[in-house]
Amino acid sequence: MPGIGRAQVGPPVRLAPAGTLVPVPPPTPRPAIGQVPQPLGSSGITVDQLAPPSPDGLGALGPNDRRLPPTLWQGTSRAGAEPLIPRIRPSTSPTLQDLAFRLLASPAAPPAGDKPNGGALLALRAERLTALGRADSALALLQSAPQAGGGEDVARVVVDLAFLSGNTQAACEGARSRDPSWQGPYWDQATVTCQALAGQVDQAQLGLDMLREAKVRDDGFSTVVLKAAGVDAKLPDILPSPQTMSLALLQKAGQPLPKKALDAASLAILRTVALGEGFPPDQRLVAAEKAATYGAIAPERLADAYLAAEFTDEDRQSPLNRAKTAGGARAHAILFHAARDATQIAAKANFLAAYLGDARSDAYPALVRAAAGLLTEVPASGDLKSVAPDFARAFYALDQPRAARVWYDLAAPDAQVALLPLAHAVAGDAAPAWAGVTLTDLAGGKKDAAAPRRAAATALLLAAEGVALPDQMLLPLADPGAASLTSPAAGPAALMAVAAADKRLGGTLLALFTSLGDQGIGTQPVLAAQAVAALRQVGLPDEARHLAIDAALAEGL
Repeated sequence: MPGIGRAQVGPPVRLAPAGTLVPVPPPTPRPAIGQVPQPLGSSGITVDQLAPPSPDGLGALGPNDRRLPPTLWQGTSRAGAEPLIPRIRPSTSPTLQDLAFRLLASPAAPPAGDKPNGGALLALRAERLTALGRADSALALLQSAPQAGGGEDVARVVVDLAFLSGNTQAACEGARSRDPSWQGPYWDQATVTCQALAGQVDQAQLGLDMLREAKVRDDGFSTVVLKAAGVDAKLPDILPSPQTMSLALLQKAGQPLPKKALDAASLAILRTVALGEGFPPDQRLVAAEKAATYGAIAPERLADAYLAAEFTDEDRQSPLNRAKTAGGARAHAILFHAARDATQIAAKANFLAAYLGDARSDAYPALVRAAAGLLTEVPASGDLKSVAPDFARAFYALDQPRAARVWYDLAAPDAQVALLPLAHAVAGDAAPAWAGVTLTDLAGGKKDAAAPRRAAATALLLAAEGVALPDQMLLPLADPGAASLTSPAAGPAALMAVAAADKRLGGTLLALFTSLGDQGIGTQPVLAAQAVAALRQVGLPDEARHLAIDAALAEGL
């Protein structure tokens, strides 16, 4: 599975301190020892001087948005938090995507520090939100707080994020209302971009002439401006800098991105393309699947992109063959569309089974969530026995054990045995009874060289969840040479264990993301089990179980 760090491609977005949405009330200040409270007027009433609340404690999530508790950073120092926040990387695990977003966007009293740098933590959070593809939330953080002291760097970031979020009106207003002393190519390019978007062709062309006279580097920006202004021009082979502005201009012109642009696009750009109606459907489709795989867009938006794709008569008449030929996101779109339109239950079930594919693929969690509604349209019946394991696995992945059990009971005995580890990771004691064989047999048996590894991973995950296993199922693992699993880096793992033992939620999550490094959770079963146990320790049992499900699927259980 590709490493998590490799999902974040393209240059990082540079951010500077600013503020955010939902304030956390500051604690009531008390006078220091020896401090004399200052009198108020002549009434004899005394008051303490209230320090202004730190912007670092603000957030972008409201009370109904599943935000983490306001004591999130309790016990974690600023010196311990700030260096680790940049290590939060995109992930194909829906659970880690959710935890990373909530960690960065939740309002909470900031970590304690001897010299609090007001706004620095907020800036780090906004930068990571952008790296995770959530430019809209990063923009909300920066826009809603006072900009005093933020300066030109903050203003530029806000304009870029507004362009990325599709809010060109806010971006152009920010460029127009900037401090007059802020001059330079960036602001000139922003002005030209806004003129082209507004249909002010003559002004935009004049601005381009001035940029040429100033010998500002142009790797295709002027061509994109002209195209958006309605002037015929050949587009460049790359997405010109500034990319955020070029993206807005191409969308306005209804033009496709350069062919290679999506290959090296950041999640923020992929999200913009996926949700932007001005781009061709096929490009939106590719961008949507990549963005959904890493949690930058909701699964429902991926379903929308599948249905918005353009299909030929041959795609509709022979979807299985055409999908096999097309491959990738287009294959998924053909099969998704065919399943949606199928009038016969058997055909719908077969299209969905082909659409879901290998549960170990990076895209599987996003695919199964996008098709959740379609899966419920297929009732379990005896003539669908061949696809029963696919449907059972999908419903287990969706954490719907009751629906999964119906399909499990329909599956052949061998398929049932293979599903047992996943079933117990999801349903615990309510799962079907163990089949009376060893974990190694369940994981593939002696003929499968990877079976001992999967068996050990199963044992670790279930133990971390608190699921009991009969001794006889574990006996083959008593041989020290039975299975070899890579151990996580000792330092970050120790940080996570200590933070979890101290019930420090924020510190535990930061240590978890640091431990992952550039690898996926499915490639590190020992770390996955440690993370599941740590989440249970800090009061997140549902998230712990969901992470165990993600790891089990990625491991191929």
